[in-house]
Amino acid sequence: MESLAAYLRTLTQDQLTSLVANRRDATIEPAPKTADQLAVRLLHPSSMVAACALLTLPQLQVGEAAAALGDGCTTARLATLLDVPEGDADLAEALRRLTELALIWPYADGFAAAHLSPIWPNPLDLGPGAAELLVARNMNELRRLAKVYGIHVAGRGKDELIVALVGWLARPENVRRLVAQAPADVQTRLAALAARPAQPFAVRGIMFGSAGVALPWAAERGLVIGSAWGIEEVPREVALALREGHVAAFDPRPPAMPTTPVEPKGAEREAAAAASETLAAITAIVGTMSGGPVPLLKTGGLGVRELRRIAKSSGQDEDRTRLTIELLGAGGLTEASDAGLAPSVAYDDFAAAEPADQLLDIVDHWLTMPACPLAPADSTAVSTRVLYWDEGEEMTLTGLRALTLRTLAEVLPEGHATDPDTLADRLAWQSPVLTDQADEDLQRYVTGIWREAHRLGLLAHGTVTRLCRSLLAGDAEATHRHAQAMLPRSRGTVLLQNDLTAVVTGIPSANLLALLDSAATPESRSGAWTWRFSPASIRRALDAGSTPADLLARVTEVAEGGSVPQTLTYLINDVARRYGRIQVRPAGCCLCSDDETLLTEILNTRSLQALHLVRLTPTVLASAKSQAETLAALRAAGHAPADLRLDGSPAIEIPQRRRNDPSPTEPDGVDMFPLPRLSDPADVARTLLGNR
Repeated sequence: MESLAAYLRTLTQDQLTSLVANRRDATIEPAPKTADQLAVRLLHPSSMVAACALLTLPQLQVGEAAAALGDGCTTARLATLLDVPEGDADLAEALRRLTELALIWPYADGFAAAHLSPIWPNPLDLGPGAAELLVARNMNELRRLAKVYGIHVAGRGKDELIVALVGWLARPENVRRLVAQAPADVQTRLAALAARPAQPFAVRGIMFGSAGVALPWAAERGLVIGSAWGIEEVPREVALALREGHVAAFDPRPPAMPTTPVEPKGAEREAAAAASETLAAITAIVGTMSGGPVPLLKTGGLGVRELRRIAKSSGQDEDRTRLTIELLGAGGLTEASDAGLAPSVAYDDFAAAEPADQLLDIVDHWLTMPACPLAPADSTAVSTRVLYWDEGEEMTLTGLRALTLRTLAEVLPEGHATDPDTLADRLAWQSPVLTDQADEDLQRYVTGIWREAHRLGLLAHGTVTRLCRSLLAGDAEATHRHAQAMLPRSRGTVLLQNDLTAVVTGIPSANLLALLDSAATPESRSGAWTWRFSPASIRRALDAGSTPADLLARVTEVAEGGSVPQTLTYLINDVARRYGRIQVRPAGCCLCSDDETLLTEILNTRSLQALHLVRLTPTVLASAKSQAETLAALRAAGHAPADLRLDGSPAIEIPQRRRNDPSPTEPDGVDMFPLPRLSDPADVARTLLGNR
């Protein structure tokens, strides 16, 4: 920690800002104020593991090799172990990246690397290091080893002596010269032990380490050392020195991704069409769900039967419906309750936004969506329900989506496309830690992300769109400009035709959409949006409270050029002329009596006005309330009404014993696990610089 803190104090403000921006967990509030505090955070195992997710395969391989060599490992020793020239550009780039993330740093003419043991407890299949094994030895044993190695003991404490002993063993030539003095059988056994991969074993959950060896000659010279469990093991430094010709894996070249030429303008047109269809699907599916809450499964999620019903009703295919429902849920545009799933209040604000803003909002939620609805079906899954989210899946998919888009943007220059078949292998090279989290689902997820990104206009014809590139670059202005180019501003006018159809080229505004959906029947919601007026649709508008004059005025206001076909005017007037000739009034029950005077008294009784009584005939009154409510009101007013069944026979009222169901405990709404707050990297860097 002290050496890392010392290294951190040598960094410039820009370097510190870059470091904490990459190691974002180090900025969790309260943010570190000194180099010592930052060093503690950076050396935490969980922080180092998170940083490893930012490394490519060759960078991880160099990190593992450094962990095997330990503190003070040099570029020359790493180059020898990896079988590359000392000045190899790929090795230099890997070391630069590891240092940039403070996973290693300059130390003792090399790099500090012993702290990497929590990530690689057995790097290159090697056992524990000499320092770990020697710490349990007493000073007499350490002095005896120092005498064998020719190390001066005077004035050195135990820690200093262990450092000196480890440093001696870390030089391969020292170990080889010592082993050359051993009997032939000892040399043979040491060589075999050094070549054997570390094989820790456990009994009832207790880790004992590698299998023991009995080599007194080697044990006296520190070539095998007893572990804390009483097992003699070959120290990591000795095993490395004796692995003659051993080369650690190093794969600096990524897997090839074949590309094909693609016409950029055609790809952009395809992306615009796909994005438009996605927004249209959202409108259609929300329209279907607005008819009433969609039942959810008792075990959670939306069942396949309901999914297919929504798809059929909205005119969408099952895949698009599945994706749309997941997007709506991820964006908070739908809300689940005991009654089921329904559009939320937030959807109204979303619907009122411009198409470009709607698309960017949807893309933003897709990037962190905790599901991959267009992934091929998992043969081991027990259900194909929708909106059944898993926290682990959410974290994996969030990382995979960003990794997939960034990788494609780096690999594919403009005018070039690829296919998803080799993408999983490339991603596994690009970030082994992240892709390992997906495990056997990696290919499924990659295929699903590929399909979804095409539906959102981020990919088209296998290439990256301008919208996606600007999004990855963090250029908000350019991103919005490209989204507007794909999806122009919504249209507030409609072309009305003589065949009673209405056509909107583009995406209709929220007000226009509401008007046309209320007065006409949707026929198409992709490309050119079309509706058809009919007697039934006009009647539906009048049922909703529109007057004929008001409806005609509103239609004229949105008609292109203010031109309304004569056929539509005739249709509205004709339906209006026949509308209301038959009137239906609500009635909860009827009061019947041969005593007309009594009914007149009841009709004019002030305390019974809440029943909204209406005289149908001299001997019949209609009540707007239910039979039970009407009986109770009449009895409260001092009357003695009789309760009858539908067939006119007396209804027998038997008092029922009632019990209240226990009320479920309501959550207090307090977030038990609030997300940590992160400080601004630039602010953290300035504070660290000021406290040197």
